[in-house]
Amino acid sequence: MKKWICSALAAVMLILLTGCAETSADDLYQLPQLSEGYLRLQGAIDEVLSSGAVYAAPSAGANRQPIQREDLDGDGVREVLAFFNVSGSDRPLKIIIFRNEDDRYYEIARIEGEGSGIESVAYLDMDSDGVREVAVGWQMAAGISMLSVYSLKGWQVNQIVNTNYSEFTVCNIDESQGSEILVLRLSASEMSGEAEHYAMTADGEIVNFRARLSSGVEALLRVRTTDLLGGSSAVLVESTINGSGIVTDIFVHRNGKLSNITMDESAGFSVRTVRSYGAYCRDVNGDGVLDVPHPVALPVTSENTTYYMLEWYAYYGYGGSRQVATTYNNYADAWYLSLPRDWIGHIAVRREDGIAGERTIIFSTIDKNGGRDVDFLAIYTFTGENRAERAASGGRFVLLNGDTTVYSAKLLAEESQIALPISREMLIENFGIIYSEWVTGET
Repeated sequence: MKKWICSALAAVMLILLTGCAETSADDLYQLPQLSEGYLRLQGAIDEVLSSGAVYAAPSAGANRQPIQREDLDGDGVREVLAFFNVSGSDRPLKIIIFRNEDDRYYEIARIEGEGSGIESVAYLDMDSDGVREVAVGWQMAAGISMLSVYSLKGWQVNQIVNTNYSEFTVCNIDESQGSEILVLRLSASEMSGEAEHYAMTADGEIVNFRARLSSGVEALLRVRTTDLLGGSSAVLVESTINGSGIVTDIFVHRNGKLSNITMDESAGFSVRTVRSYGAYCRDVNGDGVLDVPHPVALPVTSENTTYYMLEWYAYYGYGGSRQVATTYNNYADAWYLSLPRDWIGHIAVRREDGIAGERTIIFSTIDKNGGRDVDFLAIYTFTGENRAERAASGGRFVLLNGDTTVYSAKLLAEESQIALPISREMLIENFGIIYSEWVTGET
């Protein structure tokens, strides 16, 4: 009896787990069936393609799919936007918006533009009425782009902004309920540029304000929105300047206008944020504020190579700043070490790379003449098949174990010998990986 009960329970469990007691072997090998809604949408798109259109997905920005879904009218149902190029048309670039009604897809609006391609698209609600505007970057020719912003109220397409641009970003820096657009324009030949801020008033009027980029700017590297100390918001722009440097411009909306809070009017650029060392801004302490690096040269020792530590500054909306951290960044091996305050002004570093698959940075104290005094710390980067064993041998301890690289350290001197605070726990806590977004030279 017990055996029968166990067998019956096992059979019931098998049915529950498989979800159906009568599934055939043929059913198990069938491909998943596409939904009716998908098939009907594909049919609507196929009608456009059959007329000679081809897909024309945006080439840049966050939204690069040839078919995108967005709730444009705020009713909780996402519309479908399909991007096409129709050759032979006066306005060949087309964004067709489809809506699902009665389980069928109908075209309800069409945005058309000239040019060779669609560079980027963004969605925003400028007057916070629940209906989203569509911002489209049209690629007109090499180096020439036009930004158009379209209102879609009542599914009527109305162009409310039309301007040339080098880059643009959606932001909210005027502390209104709606979103805004910051447009950046750059003249590489004149090494100058400007930012223009577009916002919409409650009655639907577009207002705009301008401010200068740093003089000498040659190319835009990164454009990001960020919070600032004190709670206001800003757009942070990093650019190449004067052939070899990087400069950071920070734009805020203050006193009813757009302002570059890091601009030094007498110099024509942001003196505090220009640097020849290739480090980008990042949130170094995890508080949601992008911090600006300021490189400081460490003492040159017998290796006769200059190394740098980075002082990181966070900014307030009025333009003041506060130092929030100091790090040593080893970009070659993709790691950084947050430096204790007591180390500042008392250390030098050098590189030792004599063994294959092993790269080493040595930290030393400096004597009163600025020369190397006592080696007190080695940080290793190990690669190769036996990296884990090497990283934990010879008195070393692991700082971080990556997919293809192991980082470890070794204390070369006791704390009593160097009068600097140091411990295994402190080093593990202060050590981190430099990810691609803040590696030198990457955009």
